[in-house]
Amino acid sequence: MSANGGPMPVKEERHDDAEINDLARKIKEANRAKLAQTAGLPANPMAGGGPVALARPGQPAIQQFFNGGASNTNGAAAAGKPAEPQHDKPVDEESKKGKFGWFDIEKVFLPFVFRYTTEKYTSVRMVERRLLNRYLQVLPPEVNSCTCIRSYYITDAESKLLNEINLKHTDCTFGKEAFTSKDLVVRLKDAREFHKFLDLCHKKLVLKKSNASDRCGFLRINGESVVPYTVKERVKYVPLFYFEGETDHLKLKSESVEGWDLAYLEFCCKVQGIRNELFANDTCKVVALDEIKGHFPAGTTFEDYWPAKGSIEPVPSSRHGVSAGNWTQKPAGQPSAKPIQSAVQMQPNGLQNLNQLSALNAAYRLPQQLTAAQLQQLSLQGLQASQMTGQQLQQL
Repeated sequence: MSANGGPMPVKEERHDDAEINDLARKIKEANRAKLAQTAGLPANPMAGGGPVALARPGQPAIQQFFNGGASNTNGAAAAGKPAEPQHDKPVDEESKKGKFGWFDIEKVFLPFVFRYTTEKYTSVRMVERRLLNRYLQVLPPEVNSCTCIRSYYITDAESKLLNEINLKHTDCTFGKEAFTSKDLVVRLKDAREFHKFLDLCHKKLVLKKSNASDRCGFLRINGESVVPYTVKERVKYVPLFYFEGETDHLKLKSESVEGWDLAYLEFCCKVQGIRNELFANDTCKVVALDEIKGHFPAGTTFEDYWPAKGSIEPVPSSRHGVSAGNWTQKPAGQPSAKPIQSAVQMQPNGLQNLNQLSALNAAYRLPQQLTAAQLQQLSLQGLQASQMTGQQLQQL
């Protein structure tokens, strides 16, 4: 009976209650089994809780630091290299309109073109010729392997625009060879960052100059052990795999670096001769220097350091120029091979002076002299060399 004397309402049993209860029971049992499995795991053999001991680079014990992290490798790689964004706008619509701009790096002005309406890209050949070659010719190839910069083949509209910029606006500052669909572009921001990276590598390897404000370097601990570091948001980070006996607390305070922060750290690791597999992923676990200092005895010294001689050194300056775009990750496949446009098509208003004509002749590599066999072939056809077009001469 209810409080008011009426009949007590009885809950009606739903037809699916039994099924729901059975599902809840299975979930509960699965969670209990998972908890029991976790409780039975062996303790971390490296959780010593005492002072942190440094591991020598290449020491087998270093590999143990990757235990438990193998399952995250693929996810980390995907995070480090995001997929190319999908665009719903034409890639070169702005180049077809003749739209471009200028930017400068250390007061050296370079043109950029727009892709997908607003994204800025610059020519690989142009940035190499004006800025990068002086670094690339003396720095070892290991430096380039620290970065992964995507490059892209240019379209016909972009090649036409770059040729117009080179001829009309810079008087062939970027060379007399015409830009074609085989040329490459990279994002403007990547070109800036790569120049900064090469400039620092050049300063440290070639000029042998280093200071505490650099983006990367080494720390010498108690005047003996040497550990590389990278700077992220004004904080110095060191690789987690360098330290033995780290505590669980230290692991919780670790972070990941990727992109350019990782590139600077990889550079230091190559200078020190660390095995590539220890930092071959797209991310690397690091610990803040201030966090590490708390695990060393009082009075331990930490000083900035750069070795007088490392595992990689500058190459002789007599080395000839590098192949175009070898510092980039080139797109798969080959560009479409199309005949080079004529000079009048490339110049909407026609040629303005003989200097431009001379530059175009060099750009299209017209033969300066015809062989006796070619002259004989012309005479049999009733033609003279002066009557032939550049395309006809090239076919000879």
